[in-house]
This record gives sequence, C-alpha cells and structure tokens, in this order.
Amino acid sequence: MKKLLVLVAMVLTTVVAMAKDYSQYANPKALVSAEQAKKIMETEKNVVVIDTRSSAHFMAGHIPGAQNMWRPAMGADKDEYPFGGMRASKEKMEKELGKLGVNSDTYVLIYDAKADYDAARLWWVLDMYGFHNVSLIDGGVDGWKVAGFDFQRGFGDKAVAQEFKFKGKEDYSKLAVLEDVKSAVDTKKTPIIDTRSVAEHEGTTTKKGAFRPGRIPSEIFIPWETAVNYEGDKTFKSVEELAKIYGEFEDRGAIAYCQSGVRSAHTTFVLTQLLGYDNVKNYDGSWIEWSYNKDLPADKN
Repeated sequence: MKKLLVLVAMVLTTVVAMAKDYSQYANPKALVSAEQAKKIMETEKNVVVIDTRSSAHFMAGHIPGAQNMWRPAMGADKDEYPFGGMRASKEKMEKELGKLGVNSDTYVLIYDAKADYDAARLWWVLDMYGFHNVSLIDGGVDGWKVAGFDFQRGFGDKAVAQEFKFKGKEDYSKLAVLEDVKSAVDTKKTPIIDTRSVAEHEGTTTKKGAFRPGRIPSEIFIPWETAVNYEGDKTFKSVEELAKIYGEFEDRGAIAYCQSGVRSAHTTFVLTQLLGYDNVKNYDGSWIEWSYNKDLPADKN
C-alpha cells in the first residue's frame, strides 16, 4: 500500500513538474527542470554539471557527462577548525572547481539525490565567493529519473582541468557566524530556524561530529524537506506553497542551522532564491560548532 501511495505521489508530481513555471520564483535562473538541464547541456558549450554525492553513488549512476564533487571537497581541511563541517576556503574551492573544468565563464548545474541539499550547500559556497552562474537541477537524481532520462555508470568523463579563479565580489551576507547566532538568542530579534530531523531537534539523537544533543534556544522548527515534494520526485514546491510555510520570515529575516550548514543551506536557498527574502543567513558552524562550545545553552525535550 505504501509503495502504491508513493507511486501515485510521483505520478502527480510528475504532472505538476511538466507544467511547472520557473518564472514564479524570485530568481528564475536558480532552478531548472531536468528537461531544461538536458537542453542546456546539449546546446551550450561551456557547461559543467556537478554531482555532489559520494563517489560510490556517483559511479552507480549519474547524469551523463557530470563531474563528481563530494562534501569533503567543498569542506574545510581538518586542521583549519577544532571541529568538522565548515566550508572550504576560497583557494581550495578554486582548485577543486578547476579540476572539474570550471572557468570564470562556465555555467554550472548542480544536483544530488537528497532533494538538492548537498547541491544547495555548493550553491551557497559559490555564491559567497562571487560565482553566480549556477542553477540547481530541480529534483536532482529523482527529477532526472522521472523525466525518463538515462544515467551513466562508472567514473564518468574526464574533465579538462582549468586554472580557475573567482572573479566576482565576495558576498558574506548569507553567512551567519557564532556571534550572530548568540546575538539572535539573546535579543530574540532574528528568528532561528532548526532545519534538522525531529530526533535531532528533540535531543534524542545526535549525528556524528556533534559534541552533545539538543538545540539552540529560541529557535523555530521547520525541517528542510518541508520545502520539497519529498515523497514524490523531490522537486521544490511552488511559491504559493513555500510562502505559506515560510511567510513569517519575509520581513523578519532568519538564521537557518542544522548539523553542519548543509540542510540549512537548502533552506537558505529556498528563502533567498525562490522566495526572494532578504536578511537570511546560513549558520555555517551550525549544531557542531554550537555543541562544541560547552558554555552555550542547549534545549532538549
């Protein structure tokens, strides 16, 4: 019965996706359908598709021609922080993108198999370092599969390495650091959104890397996947649906957090790129950094 319901949901979301109007979003270029992505790959010359899954998942089946960049490649080196999960430096990102054949004029398409939350993390890092010629593929692997397109197995096509340097102006307006979050807790002026799972939010479990269970005080709980058709093709919901979920942040702004700033990057993408809200920040350190600081308070159920 459950399989039947999932199948029905996928059929319904497929019908919706076929008629989906991406101009409804605040930044229409931020998101493209699988069909649009395929056309771009076939007609544009300087395009690099980046699969942000692990190498094992990539080799099991990826969008033809895609390059692989798993989370460690976009994360800080181990000796940079006393805890894990932080973003990579600008210099490291330049090297990693260059390996994949990206140059300053490349159009980058990003996807994953988790409704694009790892893809959104890469978008967030690129946006911060001034590279904006980027789109997420709506639905990621699921969207591609529902569209009926083929996958490529194995290592994939070898990229022609480039000497890549970020040319755009760095923009840290979507980054929250520890002091920003402490201020939000103390003043209660900026809402804090916990985008994690119920168990993490309630403090009944922790993910690897966290130093203790719990949640940042005074936060609002909206799991990241609320923004997508998670039981269907994992595409993003319409502006109308998203506004009903996140409308309270339109005038107030927000700081989103999760375990390590990945799922909260997805929520940041939704609020800034799809809804066009200002003063929205992703807390890079997220629960890992907060839990590392033993003197900081934590709530639990």
